Amino acid sequence: MLIVFGYHYLLNGSPIKYHISIIQKYWNNVGGAIARVKEALQQGWCDNPTGLFINSCKKGIKPQKTQVSNDVSEWFNWARKQRIVIGMSGDVGYTPEGEPVSIREMMELHPMR
Repeated sequence: MLIVFGYHYLLNGSPIKYHISIIQKYWNNVGGAIARVKEALQQGWCDNPTGLFINSCKKGIKPQKTQVSNDVSEWFNWARKQRIVIGMSGDVGYTPEGEPVSIREMMELHPMR
């Protein structure tokens, strides 16, 4: 909630300058923080979106759905070099022909050597 007192602007009780400085300082984390807040609101567990955004910016926390486990990340990098997969979105990988296939299914069909 934005509150105006003369020339002092507050967003959920904190000065606007504070929020702007967080965004400037942690600019590389802003996209992930926005996605995390959207996910939290959709799931219904976030009571303080501004606080979640600030915390996510500072810590670099991304939404759970977009975080890739280390084993998937390692396999994907290997499989891309082998031309088994050319891209990935969520838990779906794309073959060189452009066909979508579950990453887990691809990992079972093409185990890393």
